[in-house]
Amino acid sequence: MMLLSQAKLADVIVSNVEKPKMVRVMTVSKNPRYADGGEPIQGTVAKIACQIIDVQLAQIIEKAGGDLSELKTYPLELVGEEKDLLSISEATLLGSEIKLDGAQVMLKWANGRNGGGWRDLKLVMNVSETGTGDQK
Repeated sequence: MMLLSQAKLADVIVSNVEKPKMVRVMTVSKNPRYADGGEPIQGTVAKIACQIIDVQLAQIIEKAGGDLSELKTYPLELVGEEKDLLSISEATLLGSEIKLDGAQVMLKWANGRNGGGWRDLKLVMNVSETGTGDQK
């Protein structure tokens, strides 16, 4: 249970949103950890940021001869133990289909003209808890 006065918005899980069961990864990038001075630490991974689309929708568009790059993508962050994140190949992940059984819908910080705010939603999945065997 979280007290309203002590809520950390970065940790809030949004439970009243339906998420797709299976998604296709359209883009992948590994984000490094940062030192206290703001410099990226070489050879580290804090999370893997992906842009995803719903597999069912992608199959319908492909069958109709449409262009998947026209579809709106959604953010998926893979988090977990650094050793697990380092072991995930970006090339293998790109274009793959992933079950979202263990993913949580959370608030996403969006930078803007007025400094930014918690305006968007993202999916977050812990690969150390769910295992990378969820890939098809």
